[in-house]
Amino acid sequence: MKFLCIVTVCVLSVCATLISASVIEHPTIELIEDNTPHYEFQYSVHDVHTGDVKDQFEHRRGDYVTGRYSLIEPDGNRRVVEYSSDPLLGFSAQVRRELLGSPHPVAQTVEEWPAPANH
Repeated sequence: MKFLCIVTVCVLSVCATLISASVIEHPTIELIEDNTPHYEFQYSVHDVHTGDVKDQFEHRRGDYVTGRYSLIEPDGNRRVVEYSSDPLLGFSAQVRRELLGSPHPVAQTVEEWPAPANH
């Protein structure tokens, strides 16, 4: 009888340990990493001493990028480039020149640089 009680206590002790171990066990947390690139940046320079005037902005969410930059060219006019890129249409840019009262006026021009056609 004494032996039976000791075996019963041992069995109950093992069962209690197993039950408490499963209750105390920490839950597993599954981390899902998002590896798609996401960023946005911008800057501008306006140096009166050197005449360096330019700016840029770009925004990316996954495979979709849009941006714009401009600069003052040596003739005093501003070149502005607006661009975008995506998986369906590829890269395209629109370039234009803005007259800023330079001594060598140039007619405003717009150039389109569409994505190459996929065959």
